[in-house]
Amino acid sequence: MTEEQKEALLRLWNAQNEAYDLMVEYDSMPHHYGDNVLYQAEGRIIDLIALHPGINVTALSGILKKTPSACSQIVRKLREKGWVTQHRNVVNYRQNDLALTEMGQEVYRAHQAFNDACQKETFRLLEGFTREELEIHIAVQRRLNEAYHGDIKRSQEELSKG
Repeated sequence: MTEEQKEALLRLWNAQNEAYDLMVEYDSMPHHYGDNVLYQAEGRIIDLIALHPGINVTALSGILKKTPSACSQIVRKLREKGWVTQHRNVVNYRQNDLALTEMGQEVYRAHQAFNDACQKETFRLLEGFTREELEIHIAVQRRLNEAYHGDIKRSQEELSKG
C-alpha cells in the first residue's frame, strides 16, 4: 500500500466515523412528522407495519435485527399513542398481529413525506456526481459493509466464548 492510499483510506475511515456519529445523533432525536413526534426506531416500525399488515413482533425483530423484547417495547409505546393495534393471530394464539390505526396511517404518510423530502434533498446534493462515481462509492460502501459484518461476527464469537 502506498502512502497516498493509506492517507486516503484514513480520510475515508474518518469520514465513516463522522457519518456514524451523525446517524447516531439523528436516531437519538425525536422528529416531527406532521403533528406527531416520534423517534427513528418508532418510524421504522410504523413503516414496516404499514408495508406488512398483520406482521408480528418476532418478524419485526428479524427484519430490524433487534431483540423481540426491544421491538415489543417500541410496539407498546406505539399502542399507547394510539397508532398501532394488536390482535391475537387466529392460527397461532401465541402471536399477535399488528396493524396501524387510522391515526397510525396518518403518521405513516407524514413519515413517508418527510423521508421523501430528505431523499430529494440528498439526491440534489449528490446530483453533480457521475453515475460511474456513484457506482464506485457503492462498491466501496459494500466493501466497508463486509468489514462491519466481519467486526460484528468476531464480536459475537468473542461474546459466546466468554
